[in-house]
Amino acid sequence: MWRTELWHPLSVHFPIALLIFATLFILASYLMPSRWKDKFSTTGFFMLVPGAILVWWAVYSGTLADNIVGRHVCDPTVLEDHERFAYITAWLFSLAALIEIAIRVKSLFKSDKIKRYLLTISLIFLLAGSVSMSYVGHLGAKLVYQQAAGVHQPSEDCAEFE
Repeated sequence: MWRTELWHPLSVHFPIALLIFATLFILASYLMPSRWKDKFSTTGFFMLVPGAILVWWAVYSGTLADNIVGRHVCDPTVLEDHERFAYITAWLFSLAALIEIAIRVKSLFKSDKIKRYLLTISLIFLLAGSVSMSYVGHLGAKLVYQQAAGVHQPSEDCAEFE
């Protein structure tokens, strides 16, 4: 439990859930009637901001795990791709969060045209971030299930469990 490389799998799932649901709620706000639009958008916003913060903790804990696990994987290119796309994912969601925050500062953008333009850019970042996050998860699964990254391998006779 206290092995440093275990912090990463413990920390990734909460931002994943927050960011997926944030994307879905903000996307749904585009399709909702006007009376529901603000509710869905606000709900997505309040999931996006903590998700964008927590995704950086996941990246950091992954860096800590890399220092331990990286020496034991058979194909380190998978680990490098996992890390690179994790950074891309974190930046995409962070940029979307910053745009959503800027949109909500009403005094900055009085023009509806600019607001719609920023909402479109935010949605593009959210969708790209979701695709990138899916690929990061795929690479993480390859590391764990194909290369046993961070997995304790018992001895042949399992003597440590007796």
